[in-house]
Order: sequence, then C-alpha cells, then structure tokens
Amino acid sequence: MNKKINNRYLMIILGAIVLIIGIYIILCNYNERVLRKEINSVASKDIDAKYEVKCKTIFGYCDIEEAIENYMSEYSTKLSNIKKVSTDKQLADILSVNNYKTDGPKFEKSLKYLTDTLDSYNKDSDSLLKMSDKKYLNDYIKNYTKSNKYIKLYKEIANESKIYEKVDNVTELENNKKSVNNTIKVSAKVLEFLRDNANKWKIEDNMIKFNNYKLLDKYNAYLEKLK
Repeated sequence: MNKKINNRYLMIILGAIVLIIGIYIILCNYNERVLRKEINSVASKDIDAKYEVKCKTIFGYCDIEEAIENYMSEYSTKLSNIKKVSTDKQLADILSVNNYKTDGPKFEKSLKYLTDTLDSYNKDSDSLLKMSDKKYLNDYIKNYTKSNKYIKLYKEIANESKIYEKVDNVTELENNKKSVNNTIKVSAKVLEFLRDNANKWKIEDNMIKFNNYKLLDKYNAYLEKLK
C-alpha cells in the first residue's frame, strides 16, 4: 500500500516538474519573440531618437532588452550633446563685435565657456568613439548578466538587428571632433590675443580696429584658421 502511495506521489512530482519545465519553455519562447520585436523596433529608430528604457520581457531576456535600450539611449544622449555644440549660438557669436563689447577686454566669461565646452564635448565625443567599437557593444551586456546563454543571444540579436552598423560612425565622429576642437581652440587664441593686447584695439563703427597693421594681420591670420 505504501509503495503504491509513494509511486503515486512520485508520478505527481514528476508530472509537476514536466509541467513547470513546459511552462518555462513556453515563457522563454514567448519572451524571445517579444525581445526580438522590441529590439527590431529600437533598431528602426533614428540614431539620435529618444529611446524608452522599459523592460517588456522577463528572465534574462529583460537583461538583454535593457542592455540594448540603455546602450542606445546613452549613445543618443551623448550624440545629441555634441551636436548641440556644433550649432550653439554662443559659440557662433563668440568672435562677434557684440561679444567683444560685452565681455572684452578680459573675456573671462567667454574663455571659461570655451574651456568648459571643450572639456564636455571631448568627454562625450571620446565616449562615443569608444561606444562605436564593436567589442564595446558586445561586452555591454556583461554589465547586466553573466549568463553565457543570454550573452550569446544578446550578440546574436544585436548582430541581426544591425545595431552595430547603426553606431559605426567613427570616421564622422573623428572629423567632427577635429573640426569642433579647432573652432574652440582657435577662438580661445583669438580672445587671448585680444586680451593680451587690450589697449591696442577698439570697437568703432561696429568694427574692430587695431593700432597697427601687424596686429590686424595677426588677428586675420587666426580667423583664417577657422575657415
């Protein structure tokens, strides 16, 4: 009698285990489908779009989803930051007569702005260059999980959805960095030149005028470097 009862309990336990495994497999398959759909949606957005970081899956699939969404969100934010510098009105007007009037001849505010902007820009630009490396993208998931199963799936989905191709902008980023660095550094040199020769120039008829042609030539030589 006891043997029959034990066998019955054993069958119930085995049945429960099979049922749990079956449910787990079904959930895994469902979550992988949801995950692929979400990542394809992420991959279809513009590179500088706003990326919503909201997990719609469970288990390690959520780790994969969050990793890719956070990666793209971080990339997009930094890209937006450096684009703002290129179109910043304050930078565009830094060598204007109006700024010479308001912040000259010491240009303390302007020079601080240029230093802070350069530091911030280079920090984001260097970070983007690092993030544009395929190894960095492949290793990003390791901040979320140590499971080989989910790391392998992450790399597979990132590759299939062409996430890397989306952020592979190294040449463009390097060219932009070179251009922005030149603009900021030369602008700073111009202001330092004006500061150091404060008593040898003035604003007249809404134009900057120097005491001698040598200084004018040097000033114009700096401006040539901005072209």
